[in-house]
Amino acid sequence: MWTPISETDQEYISSILDRSDCFQGRVASREQIQIQLSFPQHQVWVEIFKKWWSEGIKKWQKRNPDDETLYFLCELGPPGYAITDANQLELSDRWDEALIIKSWIESIWKDIEKK
Repeated sequence: MWTPISETDQEYISSILDRSDCFQGRVASREQIQIQLSFPQHQVWVEIFKKWWSEGIKKWQKRNPDDETLYFLCELGPPGYAITDANQLELSDRWDEALIIKSWIESIWKDIEKK
């Protein structure tokens, strides 16, 4: 997908989120399956994914009872899947990024509960 996300592509994503019962936490771009969260050039994709997660979680909450468990997996792959340098070292700390994504989801969940 290109940015900005077209209305048609957003409708496709929304239709998937209408039926999603669990979520994977990683950020991708149209060029890479997994990108570093803190790089300035990736911020447009970070914001897109945060919006999609928020939309998906809201829709999930509407479909499920209050005592149901939402499954969200911070799915950050190992070298080879993540972008690496010439020495096959990751360009960022994937554990730290998983904790960042976890904090985003906790914040999204709290914001939705307030409404």
